[in-house]
Amino acid sequence: MRPLPRSVVVLSTIALASTGLALGAGSASAALTTHCDGSAADVTVPGDLVVAKGDSCVLTNVTVEGEVRVRADADLLLTDSTIADRVVVRADGYVDSVGTTIGGNVISHGGYGVYLDQSSVAGAYRGQAADGADPFLYSYDSSIEGRVNVAQGAVHLETVTVGGNVTTENTVYTDIIDSTLARDLTVTGNAEGTAVCASEVDGAVTATGNAGVQLGIGDGIVNCEDGNYFGSDVTVSENTDGTDVSGNIIRGALTGEANQPAPTGSDNRVRGEVGGQFTDLAPAMRTMSASATEDHAEQLDTQRAERRAAAEKAAEHAGPANLR
Repeated sequence: MRPLPRSVVVLSTIALASTGLALGAGSASAALTTHCDGSAADVTVPGDLVVAKGDSCVLTNVTVEGEVRVRADADLLLTDSTIADRVVVRADGYVDSVGTTIGGNVISHGGYGVYLDQSSVAGAYRGQAADGADPFLYSYDSSIEGRVNVAQGAVHLETVTVGGNVTTENTVYTDIIDSTLARDLTVTGNAEGTAVCASEVDGAVTATGNAGVQLGIGDGIVNCEDGNYFGSDVTVSENTDGTDVSGNIIRGALTGEANQPAPTGSDNRVRGEVGGQFTDLAPAMRTMSASATEDHAEQLDTQRAERRAAAEKAAEHAGPANLR
């Protein structure tokens, strides 16, 4: 068959662009990119979706058959939606996901934050560090099938299931509350410490160089009434501002050195060796009544509410996103 004249190809490309779709390399089967600014519901996007810099996109019951890219200072609010591939968030970008399924990884490059509520991520979560950023990963009643790796900001996981390793380094704090981690937990250099309460960690736990560690019942960092189950070794070393390990079942060893002050703890059932500073633990003095985890959640609720309200207002001003 004779090829189309060049003028026809050019005109066809211009016509395609005028509909709001642009040719591009991506993961989508249709190799198309749709830009979203405003609100849309009950539609399918046959390719990748981009929220451009500074724009706001509010989607309800929308299926995206490719990946999603949230540019710098942009907002994406998802409700009861499905993303077939990954979600990538740029500097100060925000993703708010409620009742939504994400088929790939979630990657934040110093974004404002990622909120997951009753949502599922089929891949991993990666929060990368960026100058001047203070991002958060805030999740309730959700699942992440892959690993969680966060290098900056705040981490609060409550009633969350994670299938891979969880690693946080140089974050403000790491809260693991009433959650299930299928593999290892490694927490290093948290400025306000780490707390694991009423949770199950099937792999090893390593906490090093944090400003406070609480594993199990007590009120040193959070008000926790239920201990944890740890399926392997627990190693807690070189932490400051208090370390307490109480009311836990530990199937491996419990050990660690160079914690200042010396760790406290009681009522642990340790199946393996107890060594280092944990050989003769004394119970902690219970003096704190406030719950830091409630403070963290309240603070994150406020951050989320403020950003969400601004995004909804911007999307309303932009009008229908016209994704069809």
